[in-house]
Amino acid sequence: MAPTVAVVGGAGTVGATAAYSLSTAHGIDVRLVDIDENLSNAQAMDIAHANAHATHPVGVGQPSGRVEAVSPGVEALDGVDCIVVTASIERPSTDARNMSRRAFLEGNLDVMDDVGEWMGEAEPRPVVVLSNPADQLTYRLYEATGWPRHRFVGYSLSETARLAAIVGEREGVPPEAVSIPILGEHGEHMVPAFSRATVDGEPYRPPADVREELMRATKDAPYDIIEHRGHEESSRWVSGRGLALLTRAIVSGGVEEPICLSTPLDGEYGHEGVSISVPVTLDADGIAKIHEWALSEEERSALTAAAESVRTTVSE
Repeated sequence: MAPTVAVVGGAGTVGATAAYSLSTAHGIDVRLVDIDENLSNAQAMDIAHANAHATHPVGVGQPSGRVEAVSPGVEALDGVDCIVVTASIERPSTDARNMSRRAFLEGNLDVMDDVGEWMGEAEPRPVVVLSNPADQLTYRLYEATGWPRHRFVGYSLSETARLAAIVGEREGVPPEAVSIPILGEHGEHMVPAFSRATVDGEPYRPPADVREELMRATKDAPYDIIEHRGHEESSRWVSGRGLALLTRAIVSGGVEEPICLSTPLDGEYGHEGVSISVPVTLDADGIAKIHEWALSEEERSALTAAAESVRTTVSE
């Protein structure tokens, strides 16, 4: 039997994109959980029709998972193997270059409180959070549900993919040849671990000015996209696919190789009471282990700054 994933906020752009990928590319059953029932039903119908391409020769044998729209509430989580949370307020209408993910913070903290209130009535299971800003909201949902911290995974893989694409283009190699794990905050205070970076399996140690150039291009990428598409849109494809791949990995039992994701800390790297990206091992329950890597002094300092930034914005 196929695993089942509940996407809370599944009617929205990123939630529906991830649901589409989970259903049509990975054969995972999906429940779209959203307060906008009309839009949620429309998204579910469209994805179901996409799966119906199995009726003709070019679609035979392709993965397809069932999809349904359900109302928010603890009943929506019956029998699900993983919960994905993309619920969010509407994207603020402002200049893309001046808009931080934190423009969502106040409204989305309330959203997490609302979701956590009914979610907390269910049995704990893995939760993947991709609502902005992801670090602050992952911790808020953890607090709101009262579930164990190892159940919470904050999505932070889009920067990793963007940086790999940018470095790959610069160095003339495909992105899969680039490995630069990113710790810290999802956004402005990201911490690429260049001390562990490789390109084509060889150490990659660009000078400070090049590192700064690469980081700025990575941070600017989502705003470049918003500037061209319009503020109503988001980086749906990189986020939607990354979210689907991460969710598939969890419901498939996890991955042994460490991957940097946001999770609540309790003393790891000297931090507690905050969720930031650190190297973790995933299993079917969420976070199986947090790895404490030996980082450079510069990276350690930047990680502390990231933790303080995340913690401060929530307490303001």
